[in-house]
Order: sequence, then structure tokens, then C-alpha cells
Amino acid sequence: MFGKKGLVGVDIGHYYTKVVYFENNKGVVKLRNVFKERTPDDVLTSEGCDEIVLGDFLKSIFSEYKVKNKKIAFGLNSSFVITKTLSMPLVVDDEIEQAVMWEAEQYAPVEMDQVNVSYQVMEKNKEKNEMTILFAITKKGIIESFKSAFKKAKLKLDMVDVDIFAAANSFMFSDKEQKKRHNLVVDLGYSSAKLIFLRNGHPMFTRYMDFNFSSVLLEAKDVFGVREDEIEIILMKGDSEKKDNLVTFFNDKLFNLYTQIQNSITFYNSSILDVPEQIDNIVFTGVLGVLYENLNIESIREYLKADIVQFNPFDFSSKENVNNLEEVALGISSIYCVACGLSLRGL
Repeated sequence: MFGKKGLVGVDIGHYYTKVVYFENNKGVVKLRNVFKERTPDDVLTSEGCDEIVLGDFLKSIFSEYKVKNKKIAFGLNSSFVITKTLSMPLVVDDEIEQAVMWEAEQYAPVEMDQVNVSYQVMEKNKEKNEMTILFAITKKGIIESFKSAFKKAKLKLDMVDVDIFAAANSFMFSDKEQKKRHNLVVDLGYSSAKLIFLRNGHPMFTRYMDFNFSSVLLEAKDVFGVREDEIEIILMKGDSEKKDNLVTFFNDKLFNLYTQIQNSITFYNSSILDVPEQIDNIVFTGVLGVLYENLNIESIREYLKADIVQFNPFDFSSKENVNNLEEVALGISSIYCVACGLSLRGL
């Protein structure tokens, strides 16, 4: 759709901004750029972003890393978006938009003229005379603030996606066989956690969870008397008493997140599916993917009654002429799942 150059995926998090650019060269997907930089403090707000600060920041990092492609796919944080998957009476194509808008009006946080509504027809069942629709609602002001920031950075915003959908896209792209399975993708970030259930490759249910890694880090700094940047160094080192204590601390604190995941699975089985089904894989991305080797995976598998996996979103691509290859190693690559999924939209 977008030709050889494709799209540059930009994931603006509260801690890091991640950028990934894949290019299609004669059928071979090549990784052209991958990098992360600290997001300016307080640039993200409840109504979008500080357009001037974010615009200057994006212009600076695109120049520093010599990203020539200016066509952007941006990942909107799930906290800004209401998403619903609904079964509706089957109507002719010309009437789908009107039917979707009527349903969306029931969930819109403000008047309909103040929101953007996007939708996708996932399935049509003529025997049951129904169709499955996925729609997303976002305040127009939020979208406009980011559009303005990208414009100030002289970047062209071609596509806006939701972060957890982009992470799911990255996982589906990494292994086509996964489309036949029942998966749950969980993304833990600095300021939020979200999940998405995927059945036969289709998104079935999403949830934004009241859990963030920043509060865990703050407590760890107080308990162990270390700086935030030292925590990563301690975890990367070999066996040590400080590392063992830190790993135990993280495992204990993350149990609350696993409880929320379990509650989501229970709700999903009882309220979303007609007949409850086993979840084949629970995919850890974001911070969970980075910490994967330090987590009590067997205990988590037993608690959530599913296989717990991670994946490398760069494995399928050619990496010629990529300077910072340490960013694409299994583990650290997990924080790029959203940005990878965004860039892949262009291919």
C-alpha cells in the first residue's frame, strides 16, 4: 500500500520514545532504523501532548539518527482510546457506518462531533444474520495535538493506531502460525499496562489496567538505595546478592498485575466468548519481555494456566547496516514491539 519506503513507527512513551523503520526491498524486509531516547518530562498530558516540546524533540531525534523517511505511523496510548468489539445485526455495506456510529454514541465520553470514530468489520455471519465490528473512539483534540506536534517536526502523520493493537500486529507478523491459536498479549509500560485477546488472528477484547512499572521502580529505588539507571545495570550483571534481592522484589510486586490478568481472563471467558476456551499463549511484551529471564515463569504459567512466552519483533528482518544491534537482542527488543507493529502497517 505504501510502497518500498513504508512507514516509520513512532511509539511515544512516558519514559522512552521508540522509533523503528522497516523497508521492503524486493520482497525482503530490512530494518533501517531502530533507536530510543528519553521522552521529555511532562510532554504527554491528559489531553494529548505539549505540541511545541514534542515537535522540537521529534525533529531533533530524526535529525540525529538520520531518518530520511518522514511518513509516520504513530501509536496512541490505550488510555486515550475506547475500543469495543461488538456483535451487531447484519446490514448492507452502505448502512454499516450509520449502524456503527449509533453504537459508538453509547460509549463516547463527549458529544459525537468532538470525537473520531474508526471501525473495522471483522466477520460477517449470514447464517446468524450478524456481524462482528471493532471500533475505536478518541477525542478529536487529542489527535489534533499529536498531528500538530508531528507537523512542527516536519513529519507526515499517515496513520494512527492504538499501541496494544500495534503490539499484537508485531506478534502476529513474527509467526504466521499464531493466527490459528488463542493468544493474550500483555504490554507493560512505564506508566500503564494493557492487554488484548486474539482469537484466530482477530482482536476480541482489550483492557487498560491500573498498573504501571514506574511505581515499582520508585519503590525499588527506596528499598535498595539505588538510582533508576543502576537497576538495569544490576539486572544485567551475573549472579550477585543485590541482583537476587532485586529479582525477588520485582516478582513479588508484579503478582498484582498477574491477578489483574487472571481477572481479565475470567471476565473474557464469561462475558465475551460464547463458550470459554483455553488461552494457548500469554505473550509478555514491553517491560515484561525485558524482565522475562528474571521472572518466575513456571509459577506464572501455573497461576494463569497458559504458556508464558516472549518474542523478538526483529527476528524476521534483515539487519544490514544497522549500527545499534544491541537494541534488537532478545529481551531489550521487547520494548520495541509497539513501534515494530506500527512500522509493519506500511508493509
